[in-house]
Amino acid sequence: MFCRSLLLLLESCGFIKLPSRKCNPNNPLANRKKPKKIAGDETPLECNLSEISICLVQVRKTCREKMFDSLVEQYHYLGYTQPVGEHLKYMAFHEGRPLACLAWASAPWHIKARDRFIGWTKQERRKNLHLIADNTRFLILPWVRIPCLASRLLRISRKNLSEHWLAVHNHLRRAALPG
Repeated sequence: MFCRSLLLLLESCGFIKLPSRKCNPNNPLANRKKPKKIAGDETPLECNLSEISICLVQVRKTCREKMFDSLVEQYHYLGYTQPVGEHLKYMAFHEGRPLACLAWASAPWHIKARDRFIGWTKQERRKNLHLIADNTRFLILPWVRIPCLASRLLRISRKNLSEHWLAVHNHLRRAALPG
């Protein structure tokens, strides 16, 4: 990919002339369709945290994954993008009604500040990086107004993440979250 990019750059600067393309292969990753909009109950939900029961469900590879993708695409400021690498998707429900969406993904290979903070050598990072999960999407649906819900969701998610990460991605040690 790097070589291809370099050749295209050299051609655009006029240094070389590449032969015409023989074919234009389909790239399903570049031409990915946005998730379909799934309608749901958007009635405002305003109450205290103590008045609801929260059920946090891991929805990756389940029938609810399309709803997760749709809600994140519609209401998260970054929209939905297909996660790269290992990842988990969670939805929070109250009495079957969606409250929030959370996504966790494998950590990027190099983040100098993180590695310096943790104190990892290159060898330690290579050995332990698969144990870190990054929160890539956090969405409380716009019609849900419950004080302290975000903190509660992160706490519940943190409790379940290690077990789910281990089960889905078959790692030998528990996943660790920075901080």
